[in-house]
Amino acid sequence: MISLFEIKTQLNMKATTKYDIGDRVWSLRDNRAVRLDVTRVIVSIEGDGLCEVSYSLHYGGEEIPESKLFKTREELLNTL
Repeated sequence: MISLFEIKTQLNMKATTKYDIGDRVWSLRDNRAVRLDVTRVIVSIEGDGLCEVSYSLHYGGEEIPESKLFKTREELLNTL
């Protein structure tokens, strides 16, 4: 589920991601659970073909790995 993505290596591929642009996700910021909007999806391909997905969020534009984002606040809090 991806609308727009950045690939650092030129390959013909289809990437499936957990979140899409415009989705609202939860993450920890300054030891607080915060809801953020996904503004960009970044797909990186390593030399060994391993695909890593991260997201740019409407919170300073920082890139956050998919593993540190959650669909609900409860999902986030259950990981602590």
